Amino acid sequence: MDQYIQQALAGDENAIRHITTMHKPRLLAKAYTYMKNKQDAEDIVQETFIKAFDALAQLKEPKYFATWLYKILIRECFLALKKKKRTELLEIEIMEQLQLLDQENSEDYSELHNAIEILKKDYQMAIVMHYFYDFKVFEIAEMLGKPNNTIKMHLHRGRKAIRQKLEETMQKSIQQKEVNRMLKEQLLVLAQQYGNVPEHYELELEDYHEEGIASFMWQGPSKDEGVFIRLDDKGRLDDFAITPSKEGAPITEEMKLKIAERLLHEQYPEALSYYTLIEQNKKESSTSFKYGQVVGGFPLDGFYCLIEVTDPGEVIHFTYTGYMENPPEIPKELYPTERILNALYEGDWSICAESFNEKYNSVAASGIYAIYESKLLRQAYDAVTGKPLFDSGDERKQNYMPFPNVEALPKKDKIGEIIGINEEWEQYEEVSMSMDEAYEELNWRPKGWQNPQGKSYEHYMKSKFENRVKAKVDKRTKRLDSFIWFADIEGEGNLSEEECLQIAAQFIQTYYSEYTPYLYVEVKDEEDIEENRAFFRFVVQKDGFFVENEFFHMNISKITGAILMFLTPNVAVEYIEQFEPKAIKPVKELLPLKGLKVHLEWDKVYGETEEDEVNMRFIYRIRMTDGAFIKGVNAESGEVIYSLI
Repeated sequence: MDQYIQQALAGDENAIRHITTMHKPRLLAKAYTYMKNKQDAEDIVQETFIKAFDALAQLKEPKYFATWLYKILIRECFLALKKKKRTELLEIEIMEQLQLLDQENSEDYSELHNAIEILKKDYQMAIVMHYFYDFKVFEIAEMLGKPNNTIKMHLHRGRKAIRQKLEETMQKSIQQKEVNRMLKEQLLVLAQQYGNVPEHYELELEDYHEEGIASFMWQGPSKDEGVFIRLDDKGRLDDFAITPSKEGAPITEEMKLKIAERLLHEQYPEALSYYTLIEQNKKESSTSFKYGQVVGGFPLDGFYCLIEVTDPGEVIHFTYTGYMENPPEIPKELYPTERILNALYEGDWSICAESFNEKYNSVAASGIYAIYESKLLRQAYDAVTGKPLFDSGDERKQNYMPFPNVEALPKKDKIGEIIGINEEWEQYEEVSMSMDEAYEELNWRPKGWQNPQGKSYEHYMKSKFENRVKAKVDKRTKRLDSFIWFADIEGEGNLSEEECLQIAAQFIQTYYSEYTPYLYVEVKDEEDIEENRAFFRFVVQKDGFFVENEFFHMNISKITGAILMFLTPNVAVEYIEQFEPKAIKPVKELLPLKGLKVHLEWDKVYGETEEDEVNMRFIYRIRMTDGAFIKGVNAESGEVIYSLI
């Protein structure tokens, strides 16, 4: 798992997906024990992952990731809903679902649905909740207020009755496993209908999640062709993305809007009475429409639907997150915003260096800048009391030592040789999920390797990562940017931390010697040292300034001495050489800052006891007047550094 954490730090989307897939079921189970509500539990887990990946760089030791993740989950958990019976509501939902399936599914499943409809009421509810909603036995028992064994008996007798009815109507013998297959397969057919999946696309992912969600992915002949669909526990679109395939003359923006609203109405008709169109963004060849639940002119955090329609009128993206049936009201009195800004100006500021590129709209040129930072810029404040909401805690002071004095090794010319690929491995082509066109992705696997059979997430992730070596090469410079081994390397060695440090330093000295005059080694605490692997961060330093988030990261096997993971800094060495802060001004001379505003917004908040209900709170955040995120203040010019992204 440490390898995935390190790759996620590098922004690898596949690693992030893998981490999410591995931890999500247990997090959902934990959240559900508090909530007794699947949708609320799903919201909590989603928020947990967002906050975890946003703060992943703060995690000092990857082996503690799971514990750290659970701490975030518990802190985010609602702990607010009163446990109540849902039997009556579920009966209504289930019967509506049966009617919907009868209308939308093909004739291949008409016998199955007819057989379900004539079941005894108890059997019918258990069957539909388990197979259509994908609830587990204990969840069904808890919601219906019945023992687990009773639900198991209803499922058993329900399946048996369906089998008997199907044998009568289809006039042939049917195995019980065929009944189970039919109950699942109807979701696949529904997904194919939603996505209008071409026949020549290959099904790569077919996964039925424990929490009642079904995911499917098809891949076309080229890397630019594909369909991803996720259905919720009622067979409705939850997430959808498809490669544009429809050609034709562009339609008007009004027509695109009608297409988006029609799809939203088809999937979630009740949501339109809660939603407002809050954003319409025209792109190069499509338009995205964002609907949100708005109270007092401010969208509620986490409740929206995003739909993207191409110029010829094809829906290529759909994401739905729900709405609040009982939205909050605007507070009558708000804390004065000038006090928030005064607290910022009177608070503590720290100076550091950081690399910025063109995504920061306030930076004229890419490079390293000396900036003043304040934790209060990243803080959220209760809009009624003005109190800070997040406890930043005490950050551990990091120590560094000079880069080791080592000799360079003989250089190897080919990327595979540099990484350590031998004759037992072969290079292969793989569809890239990365949107970064500046890099070429290379992949290796053992010769004769066969992908594991199956379409589940587990099989899919194994096919992408198990016994694989992945690398990224800068297309412009042709230099190795990063690589990682997803394979066990056997050996009998027992290298020390110091020996592994020498290996790492020699690698950098050999292939990236222009950086070494500016590198320092981050000193590890005793608790950060592992038995079989050594992790190192070589941070960039210039004129006493350590450049934040710029470092070489390496993982060395203590068994073999092999480099298992390697990551380069984002900043080019010429920007380090050009960085010469000469006119640093005291921060007090730069205040007050121009263009700052205290923004109001709704923030989802959860109670501390089971008697509390899920609600929203009105909060303040310090932003630029156009809502841009503030990173810091240029310590020489006093200009605010911000980004609209």
